[in-house]
Amino acid sequence: NNNCTFCGVFRRQALDRGALQVGAGKVATGHNADDIAETVLLNFLRGDLPRLLRCTAAISQDADGLPRVKPFKRSYQKEIVMYAYHKKLDYFAT
Repeated sequence: NNNCTFCGVFRRQALDRGALQVGAGKVATGHNADDIAETVLLNFLRGDLPRLLRCTAAISQDADGLPRVKPFKRSYQKEIVMYAYHKKLDYFAT
């Protein structure tokens, strides 16, 4: 395990706690098609078949957490940024 693993665990716990405080039944993440492609490639290169199968699911759930949905799974980051720009929404893109 590396520092990213610990950070991910803390981030998921914080999201779950916040969702429970507001009575949410699911957590929606901002993962987009570019994120999914990157994750698939990294898991493939690592040979991590179980994670490779999980990372492409539209809905996932940890054993002790809330279900997570990826509503932007089929949208590219560029499309999302262009939409936000067109609608004059505040956004942050890397």
